[in-house]
Amino acid sequence: MDDFEPFVYTNELIPEEITKETARVFVKLETRKYNKPTTVIQFSDPKGINIEDIAKKLKKRLACGGTAKDKSVILQGDHRDKVVQYLVDLGFKPENIVMQ
Repeated sequence: MDDFEPFVYTNELIPEEITKETARVFVKLETRKYNKPTTVIQFSDPKGINIEDIAKKLKKRLACGGTAKDKSVILQGDHRDKVVQYLVDLGFKPENIVMQ
């Protein structure tokens, strides 16, 4: 009975789900060189969130270029509405996604 640990296997799965439910995400449009629009997605607390994986999936789904830097994902073009919908599909709460 001393070897029984009921939460050993669930601790690996819980942090990512909790961070997706509580993380605040800011989606905004910025103008870069030569007046090119870019969509910037900033995560307030990226612990437990694989930003590189999200960037890869967004680039593939939206057929655009982009990169993952620090706590943000930068996509080429104006994709704000599609990004918000995709983040909701990934498990982020809509009330925690702020479009600026």
